[in-house]
Amino acid sequence: MNATAASLTGKVAIVTGGGTGIGEATARLFAAEGARVVVAGRRRELLEPIAAAINGLAVPTDLTREADIAALMKACERAYGRLDILINNAADPGSTSPAEAQDMAEWDHTFAVNTRAVMLAIKHAVPLLKRQGGAIVNVASDAILRPKAQRSAYAASKLAVVGLTKAVAQELGAFGIRANVLAPGATDSAMLRQVFTERATSLGVPEAEVYRRSLATRALGRLSSVDEIAQAALFLATGRSSAVTGEVVVVDCGQR
Repeated sequence: MNATAASLTGKVAIVTGGGTGIGEATARLFAAEGARVVVAGRRRELLEPIAAAINGLAVPTDLTREADIAALMKACERAYGRLDILINNAADPGSTSPAEAQDMAEWDHTFAVNTRAVMLAIKHAVPLLKRQGGAIVNVASDAILRPKAQRSAYAASKLAVVGLTKAVAQELGAFGIRANVLAPGATDSAMLRQVFTERATSLGVPEAEVYRRSLATRALGRLSSVDEIAQAALFLATGRSSAVTGEVVVVDCGQR
């Protein structure tokens, strides 16, 4: 592998859920590595400062609406004339609920963001990616390996992304397009703090106890950082992983 294969210079990337957490860290890292980055998400007030800081493009997008996703791809093409990398990072944490009490409207919304939006983004990105090849990185979760009690909607929606990614990888390989799953473990972010708060309430224990139990299951004894997850996304998006497609890369500080 040469230096050019590992570089993002001249590449264009779309990062969904780019306004916070892993998405923001990924957008900033990719820009620092030379990419032009389109950040997408629901809240313009979060996206625009990030886009300004990285000399990128903010495109407010409701990822549950196909028309919005189609418009996102068109905005990318108008601005940069190409697309090389799609990072499907946006996520809905889903509810913390026993199966017998699952609100199905919440279930459907979780799937709309975590699974359907991934498919829609791929659908509308592929015509651009086919022009020169590229990479799709679908951010799932280590919940695909170790689902938590009362978190069925989130686990099921993320596991569906694995099947989707593997199928798409087989379909698109002939066009020089790779597709992989990045599965972070518990990552220090606002979304994780929300989940831990709900879990503590559900279990009737202090939040500190939820954190203690989580850290106790990790070989490194800590949570991952958003920057560490972004580095893994960079690996999957560049020639550093040129022979890797249809795979799941887990980054979880060695959770047992």
